[in-house]
This record gives sequence, structure tokens and C-alpha cells, in this order.
Amino acid sequence: MKNSIKLFVITVFGVFVLGLLLNSFGPSAAGTRVFAKGEPTPTPAAANANKPANTAPAATPASGGDGKKITKSFTLSKDSLSEYGDAAFDHENHAFQMYSPDGKSVVGCVECHHTDQPKSALKPPLLTSERDVTLTFESWKGSPQKVSECRTCHFQDGNVPEGKEMPTATYTDGDKSIKKDLNNELAYHINCNTCHDAAFKLRPELKKKAGFSTSKDCTICHKAN
Repeated sequence: MKNSIKLFVITVFGVFVLGLLLNSFGPSAAGTRVFAKGEPTPTPAAANANKPANTAPAATPASGGDGKKITKSFTLSKDSLSEYGDAAFDHENHAFQMYSPDGKSVVGCVECHHTDQPKSALKPPLLTSERDVTLTFESWKGSPQKVSECRTCHFQDGNVPEGKEMPTATYTDGDKSIKKDLNNELAYHINCNTCHDAAFKLRPELKKKAGFSTSKDCTICHKAN
């Protein structure tokens, strides 16, 4: 009886040891070990899959992706012979801010650069077209064509280049038709004053804005000579 018990204990112990040995050498033909499932080590690409891609800094409103930039500001009438001299002009603000008379939209480029549009788009008294598409910031970025400056056509009185002519326009004043030379001074004033006066009529509160002027406020824009 005692021998039977000893034999049973030895057999159980032997089976236990055999099981340990088999477990340490990997899966047997009879079965497969099951392990806790771990996450694979991410590759560099996988590790960055959820990160935002590197992007170039956004272009400023006044610059294109190709590096072209508009001139931010100009000095108008810098060699004026009148009592009123220089007038600062913020080109960037007028090009990108809500500067329409009602303050609800951006002013189109051709409001000033009126020759930079197709001939079919011209309205009297405009006559000259120098561009086949309407000038916008986007069309300008994609075109090698330069934008003409005001003085390309609108000269100072007494300073018309040889072979050039001062542009003229006929206006109705009451019951009279008046033909005027569209010199540099008049061209600037037509554009600037007409727009500012219209803005003031729609939004009188603009008079409280520093730097805003109407056609009656010469010295707000001009420095005295």
C-alpha cells in the first residue's frame, strides 16, 4: 500500500516537472501557448500618422505663395507744386480691408487701376484697357504683367512727356458740358474724394476715425508744403 502511494506521488511530481520543461521550450505539437496581446512597436511613419503634417507658414494677405508682394503704402503728391504736399496712402488696407463706402466689402483693384480690365468692361469716361482679364490679387500673382502707376497716364500740369497726351474727360456741370484735363491731381481727387464722401454719407460715424477725411478735409491727408 505504501509503495503504491509513493509511486503515485512520484508519478504526479514527474508529470508536473515534465509540464514545466515542455512549457519552457515553446509550443508543442499538441497545442499553442496563449500570451497577452501587446501593441506592436510603431514605425516612425505610424507614430506620426495622427500628427498634423508640417505646413509652410500661411502667406500674409499682401503676399503670394510665389513671393510676390504688393506695395504696402505709397506717398502721393510727393512733388506737388500746390500748397498741399505729400499724402500718405495705405495700399494694403485699401486692398484687403472692408473699405467699400458701405463698409461691407473689399474695394476691387480696378476701382483705382481702371486700365487693368478688359475693354468690354470699361464704362464712360474710361477708354483705355491694358489687360485681358480683370485685375484681382489672384490674377496679379499669376501674371508677369506689371500694374501701371497712376502717373503712367495722369501727368502733372506742365510735365507731359514728349509723345504723350494728357487724358481728358467731359463732365456735365448743371446744364453745361465741361472738358477737363485728367491730370495727376484731379485723378487722385476723383478716386479718393468720391469714395470717402460716399462712405461718410452712408456712415457719418467715420468722421471720428483717426485719419479719415472727406473732400473738405485737405489737411488730414496732406502735409502742407
